[in-house]
Amino acid sequence: MSTLIVFLSPPGAPPAADYRYALTLDGHAVTDHGSVPLALLPHTGRTGGDVVAVVPARALSWHRVTLPKGTGANSPRLRAVLEGLLEERLLDDPAALHFALEPGHRPGQPVWVAACNRAWLQAAVLALESANRPVARIVPEFAPPDAVAVNVAELGSEACGAHTRMVASVMSLSRSVLTALAQ
Repeated sequence: MSTLIVFLSPPGAPPAADYRYALTLDGHAVTDHGSVPLALLPHTGRTGGDVVAVVPARALSWHRVTLPKGTGANSPRLRAVLEGLLEERLLDDPAALHFALEPGHRPGQPVWVAACNRAWLQAAVLALESANRPVARIVPEFAPPDAVAVNVAELGSEACGAHTRMVASVMSLSRSVLTALAQ
């Protein structure tokens, strides 16, 4: 399955004139890469291809918390619990942030939580959607060493807009894909 990997501009940066990207047909080898205006980003080539948005490291803050028992990924209380656990650690109002959890987390065990500006993330995802490049997954540029990856959990439909559905999975990017993005 082909995958288009798009590197998002950080919050506060001027709107991206060009988007850095890498295209892979198999998830291992880069077929194409470069920097082009949004409208010229390549398509995934066939039905079923994914667009992966890479969140810059400086757009995320990482926090280690322990979720109380009874608070799983599908718990209606999850957002409120995270806001309560993170309130004193965050520089921004928790209501203005989007949270993503480490996959495979278990209540009562420490878990990594990534936080980023919700309005910025929504605007970035909607810009890609408006160019007919709907985002299937969002991954961090870098994660803490002991975090395998981060699930993008939709914590309320307002997180990324009513038209966007985040897939609760991540893709492990091969070294060649990351190298192409770094160029």
